[in-house]
Amino acid sequence: MGWWKVEGTQHVIGDLPLDTLGAAAGEIVAAYEAAFKRRPTKAEWEALLLGILGAEEEEARVMDEGVVKKVRLDLS
Repeated sequence: MGWWKVEGTQHVIGDLPLDTLGAAAGEIVAAYEAAFKRRPTKAEWEALLLGILGAEEEEARVMDEGVVKKVRLDLS
């Protein structure tokens, strides 16, 4: 598995975390398609990500840097 720096930072990402996130995103899409016959909207993705990244409980927090208060996805 390869690891590389996030452009403009000293932080790193890698193949395994990206593959894991891709698989999770695929499962979320499949759940929406099964339940609603469509993919999640931008607002739904933002709410889903905020629900995970914005966990107030320390044991549920997924980042060391703090609690995310806002998620915004920009579409092209």
